[in-house]
Amino acid sequence: MKTLSVLSPSRFNKLLVSDSKNVSRDPVLMFAILMSVVPALAFVLARQSIDEAALPAFGLADFSTYLAPIVLGLPAALIGWVTGFLILEERDDGPLLALDTTPVGKAGFTLHRATVTFAITFLITLVATPRILPGVGFGVVMVLAVFVGLQAVILAFAIPAIARNKVEGLAVTKILNTAAIIPLLALLPSPLRYLAGFVPNFWLGELLELSSRLYLTKSLIIAAGLVIHIVVLWLFFRLLERRAG
Repeated sequence: MKTLSVLSPSRFNKLLVSDSKNVSRDPVLMFAILMSVVPALAFVLARQSIDEAALPAFGLADFSTYLAPIVLGLPAALIGWVTGFLILEERDDGPLLALDTTPVGKAGFTLHRATVTFAITFLITLVATPRILPGVGFGVVMVLAVFVGLQAVILAFAIPAIARNKVEGLAVTKILNTAAIIPLLALLPSPLRYLAGFVPNFWLGELLELSSRLYLTKSLIIAAGLVIHIVVLWLFFRLLERRAG
């Protein structure tokens, strides 16, 4: 119950104000948050030019559609990075250990961070997806927003769970960001593509049916994607708990 008390409006708002102050003091973190909405805007404005340039070069119509899952995943990378570095800094500087003496505890504070990270990324995706993919139904938009929100939390936990300090955190971030292209593996017309299914953002490409060969129904794609996201999130959360002490 101590952990869940962090979700009470008064306590949640106080922690949100505190986090906002911490982020506002660091121009790099502020820039990352602002940049989280730029990819969608740039994509919408440049879509026609991208398609016109890609048609003679690759012989593909609507080439921008294949870039959509990568663009949709970028807010998760940026917002997740901000949260991950806040946790990493607090662990290195000591406050994270001291949180066990507070009413919400260390787990409650982690829950607060995860909730804010998920909510921000979810809302960005919810607004951006209909503009990036106008023909996608509302149900798929909602699932995409949930997936991307969970990916942001996964990254937020993965950085401090793997890295021992901020220098390592930057290196880990670069490695994790290479997974941005994983959704494109859904283009492969072979069931072997599901070998990449343990990477959460693979399911963005599968959900958007990038391939001409589909092996799973939409319901199975949603179920499998949700399970993978939750399992990976839980694994990084447990690892983060051990690292936090």
